Amino acid sequence: MQTLRFEGRGGEYFRIWIVNILLIIVTLSIYYPWAKVRTKRYFHGSTTLEGRSFDYHATGRQLLPGYLISALLVVVYVGVQTVFPVAALALFGVLALAIPWIVCKSLAFNLRMTSFSTVRFSFAGTVGGAYVSYLLWPGLLLLSLVSGPFVAGFLAETGLIENTLTTLVAIVAVLAGYALAFFLYARVKRSQTHYVINGYRYGQGRFETTVRTGGFALILAKTIGLSLMMLLAVLALVAGIALATDVAGDLLGLMESLDDPEALGEVLGTGAIVLLIAALYAGLLFALFMLYAYSYTRQRAYTLSNSALDKSITFASTLGARRYAWVLLTNLLLVTVTLGLGVPWARVRLARVLAERTMVDTGPGFDVYMSARQDEQTSLGDQLGDAFDVDVGVGF
Repeated sequence: MQTLRFEGRGGEYFRIWIVNILLIIVTLSIYYPWAKVRTKRYFHGSTTLEGRSFDYHATGRQLLPGYLISALLVVVYVGVQTVFPVAALALFGVLALAIPWIVCKSLAFNLRMTSFSTVRFSFAGTVGGAYVSYLLWPGLLLLSLVSGPFVAGFLAETGLIENTLTTLVAIVAVLAGYALAFFLYARVKRSQTHYVINGYRYGQGRFETTVRTGGFALILAKTIGLSLMMLLAVLALVAGIALATDVAGDLLGLMESLDDPEALGEVLGTGAIVLLIAALYAGLLFALFMLYAYSYTRQRAYTLSNSALDKSITFASTLGARRYAWVLLTNLLLVTVTLGLGVPWARVRLARVLAERTMVDTGPGFDVYMSARQDEQTSLGDQLGDAFDVDVGVGF
């Protein structure tokens, strides 16, 4: 197996990024579609495998109508929300119903505009499948999350919660709702992963994944267990700092030679509070980054190891949680310290670590397979279709 390579540089992308920002400002955001195309072409073109590169073929003109429609919808929604809040809620519901359709069209457009070694990708997923994966299952997940608390709240409002039996019923309802949500989350991930990857096409080649609900459920269970351990660690850290500060304050209070021990005690108390709050926030921020990194990298490894192209070219991920969390944390620090000017370097660092931790089977049959795909290439990729450009994926 060989890894993907990302050959982009922060300085190179900075020149593209800063020009995009300036032109977006000057044109009152009209230039945004062209900026997005320039960015995608740079990142696609900088990603290679065995000397073969990716490419992005869309144009700003193709993306402009979709962008203008999206901007118009945002303006209409904000305006309606200001004047008629109830109507805005209904409009939001209508827009939510359109999300699966947008997902399907966006996947089809973006893949049709993407090629590797001159061979175009495409997408064979249906709109009906998108509604099942992106509306039906997520809707059931949301319903399971609110059903338990709704039952408990209903019992409390009716006064029945005072009865011991109904209290137990409320507790069971909440736990059952969360248990169902646990299963449905894994089912949503499985459904969306199957919809996206099984719809991928490379020339005439077909991608296929065999991920299961149980695999995602196991990752979720481990993530929840890790979150509890990290929460206990953060609380232990805060308790330790509080105890150390309290002991230090007692020792200073015993010093009779101080001119104003009460004033010093007040200063020490204020500093202790600030230190405790800072430690709590830092600990929680670190824990959140680690939890996200753990969940993302495990799901990524599970998905890639259970996916293949024409059952002959396989994939794998070597991205670890600690490495990914480190990149995310240092990127956040870089962007913060540079007041946003470090964004290009942050994006390049992230793209490089994702590419270099992605393995592709490039055995003896790889060149033969690529030659066959190039011979089978049709004009399918040259068809424009509807230009919907929303980033959709399964966490690669």
